[in-house]
Amino acid sequence: MIRYVPFLKAKRGELNAVGELSPEIKQAICPLFDFPRKKEEYDVGTYTATTHNIVTGLKKHWGADAEFYFDDLDISQTLTLEGEHRYAYGLKALGGLQVIPVVALDRISHNAAVARLKREGEIASGIVAFRAEPGDFEDFDKDRIDYDLGNAFVEFEAIDLILDCRLCTGLNVSQAAQQIATFAKKFCNAYDNVRRVIVTGSSIPASLGDIVKSTTTKVLERCELAILAKARDLTDIDLVCGDYATVSPFYSDAEFEPELFPKVTSPRLIYSFDHSHYISRGRSLATGGPGQYLGLTGALCRQGFFRLRYSTGDNYFYEKSRGIGRYATNGTVVKPSVVAHITYMVTDMVLDAKS
Repeated sequence: MIRYVPFLKAKRGELNAVGELSPEIKQAICPLFDFPRKKEEYDVGTYTATTHNIVTGLKKHWGADAEFYFDDLDISQTLTLEGEHRYAYGLKALGGLQVIPVVALDRISHNAAVARLKREGEIASGIVAFRAEPGDFEDFDKDRIDYDLGNAFVEFEAIDLILDCRLCTGLNVSQAAQQIATFAKKFCNAYDNVRRVIVTGSSIPASLGDIVKSTTTKVLERCELAILAKARDLTDIDLVCGDYATVSPFYSDAEFEPELFPKVTSPRLIYSFDHSHYISRGRSLATGGPGQYLGLTGALCRQGFFRLRYSTGDNYFYEKSRGIGRYATNGTVVKPSVVAHITYMVTDMVLDAKS
């Protein structure tokens, strides 16, 4: 039974992370992988190369036997590859894996590509996921849903509904929860083949500097869990917990000249506990040097909520706090952060999210 849906960027650190999960944790999740966004638009060459890397990473770290969702929400709708819609290209490349396609409102050519591929036998899954954002689930509009999505829905046996709050910190918890509960109920009443309803979101902005200053630590309340808990109180529909793990939904790789990188980059840690994120930042690498994770992980491991031996991610932080092995970097902490988060969510938080 799927208990939790982590929304992950289809990047090396997060793809590696799912391969580090224990078998028990992997069996309890169905991840959604978003095609990673870039500051600059993709061209054909970078898109196809990135797609190849995603397919290779998923085959190696997730495998061919378990379902996952795949979307390209953050990618330009105008990109085509040799006359092929870019999402169709991605879905074809993922053939042989248990991929569930994702459709959405106002993505007409995207939805048409999904419907066509299913009719042509290029998509094996009998499930399609409908990803709705806050502007979509403020009001239930069946006519609009049927107009934008009906051609895709009719090709599949069942629908998974995703209610994606994206960045939750600007939302009114009670209002968002009420909208989610109402929309979920009306959608399930209107479509009798709904398999799963997922509620997701994040409290982490694209830039941690917006909430945590250099050399400081902050405990950030996770609004996405408060919204989910309230929505569960308002409906008898089973709402599956989702979130964006420890990476913002709006994160994109910054592109700097190599000589500027140490001046604008600082170490950072995000660790989840008790409906909150523990977030710490260091100085710029140019000022504080490459060894700052020794202090950051040391401070984390001294916290009463630190979970030693919960996962390979927690163990990684403990080793770095002891100075074992090479220095940690912003790149190497992504995998253990995501592993620790997913393991914690499945083990402790999913069943407790209503409290």
